[in-house]
Amino acid sequence: MSKQVVPALGLDSFSCPHVNCGAIAHQTWFKLFADRYGPDDGKPWLPSHADIEKFKRNKEYGREFIAFFEKFANREVFLETHENSTHLRTELINVCVSKCFSCGGLSVWRADELIYPLNQVVIEPNEGMPPDVKADFLEANEIVDKSPRGAAALLRLCVQKLMVHLGEKGKNINDDIASLVQKGLDTRIQKALDVVRVVGNGAVHPGQIDFEDDKTIASKLFGLVNVIVESQITQRRHIEEMFAEIVPESIKEQIEKRDAPKQIEKK
Repeated sequence: MSKQVVPALGLDSFSCPHVNCGAIAHQTWFKLFADRYGPDDGKPWLPSHADIEKFKRNKEYGREFIAFFEKFANREVFLETHENSTHLRTELINVCVSKCFSCGGLSVWRADELIYPLNQVVIEPNEGMPPDVKADFLEANEIVDKSPRGAAALLRLCVQKLMVHLGEKGKNINDDIASLVQKGLDTRIQKALDVVRVVGNGAVHPGQIDFEDDKTIASKLFGLVNVIVESQITQRRHIEEMFAEIVPESIKEQIEKRDAPKQIEKK
């Protein structure tokens, strides 16, 4: 089972999007404030690597100074605390930063979109996911940052295609779920199927469901689809494989006779 948590605005923890981390870690959130450049500040400037080499040759500059400008030149986003700074009153609305507890890396958000670093978190499909379902699952991964609604609709399509692999018609998800329930489907899996169905429908039919926090909602659907595949396909396949490999043929015949329907003798 995949354990990644797709980054989403306001979550207490998620899989860090920095390539050197990736841990599911607590996130500290920061507001951002704007401070106008003054006459003594100059204008925005980005040092080049040639500038860094000049700094290194100048013995007046210490290691901390060089490290600061190396991160600057590498286009890293980091925090810098200024002593004796004036109280800032102008808050930058709809832009915020989250800091990973594990690696200390910063992520920059514009509204609910992660703009730095590029999101590298991919929710891996369950090992038993059929190829046609997996293709849509991975496509949903690719677009969840830009279009949570589109991702939710694709995950609903994943469930619809899964129904065929579970022996259902795959035409109407609601009818297929009802059929599985009649066959003894676990109520927890039924609820997972209905969540993906309802949210997926809401993604393409505005007004049916509140998508105020659509990125978070869509991100959680990946886990539900994996749970459904794990329960209905992967676990069953593993059990069948173990039964076929471990149980002797003679005992299989005994089990088959034991479980055969009993005929009621006529008096």
